[in-house]
Amino acid sequence: MAIKVAFVGAGGIAGFHLSHLEKIQDVQIVGFCDPLAERAKARAKQYKAKAYTDHRRMLDATKPDAVYVCTPPFAHGPYELDAVARGCHLFVEKPIALSMDTACQIRDAIAKKGVFSSVGYQDRYQDIIATLRKLLRKHPVATAMGFWMGGMPGVAWWRVKAQSGGQHTEQTTHIFDMMRFLFGEVKAIYAAASRGLMADVPNYDVEDVSAATLVFRSGLVGTVYSACCLKGGGKCGIDIFCTDCTLTYVERSSVTFRVPSRTEECRNVADCGQGIDDAFITAIRTKGKTNNILSPYADACKSLALSLAVDTSLSTGKTVEL
Repeated sequence: MAIKVAFVGAGGIAGFHLSHLEKIQDVQIVGFCDPLAERAKARAKQYKAKAYTDHRRMLDATKPDAVYVCTPPFAHGPYELDAVARGCHLFVEKPIALSMDTACQIRDAIAKKGVFSSVGYQDRYQDIIATLRKLLRKHPVATAMGFWMGGMPGVAWWRVKAQSGGQHTEQTTHIFDMMRFLFGEVKAIYAAASRGLMADVPNYDVEDVSAATLVFRSGLVGTVYSACCLKGGGKCGIDIFCTDCTLTYVERSSVTFRVPSRTEECRNVADCGQGIDDAFITAIRTKGKTNNILSPYADACKSLALSLAVDTSLSTGKTVEL
């Protein structure tokens, strides 16, 4: 029997997931909801589905098994709660919310209803990350520095902090999540930021640059940098300094192992986007007998808490305990 899937949000990230779902046997796309009716209609025509501007009408009419919520950060909340209330399994794109109250409400609804959930931290599904985690079990880590540094995305809502949460919430969340995945939970964060380099950009109120120092429960101290003002190149990934080697993770590309006598590079081969969608659909199809979901919603709440703690530290000038 086919798994029926509906989408809330029919933009670019929906297309990313659709390209993977097309390759999974017995998945039927039944509906698209988007405030831009023409965008929903275009997707619906492509997949012989129904188009809606009201997500509740879509859920009630198409009765999907699973719902992908692919909206901007500020829109999360009602879509997820209404889908879960109807017993739909839930895939949510990051960042999952702009407040912990909203995220915790959705987390608790998922747990109460017992549906499967997954969040779009696809970087966890890279084969090089499995390799990196094995290396970290052998080499003691002294410190780590994460980076999401580059230019500003072109969508209008991204540059408005009330809508995107700022770069550390909307983009660098991938790095915060990976720091947790590699090194464990964080107990405290202190952050600082600067502005003033993007004065020529209208309707812009996010930080140009930020740096967040993370103190892990293990005692490890690391730093995560964000920058959206760079036009001459940037850097995304994590530099890990071990007592006996260095490990360099280049975002969605490679892991390099270095000691004075040699350098070894491992390139990513696996399609992590395909991996994350395969895992979600398989968990639904097997009713959890095969569950390789690496970032369920409850876990993603912990990654959201890191970027929101950055905001609190920026506004108070104080260290934030988690």
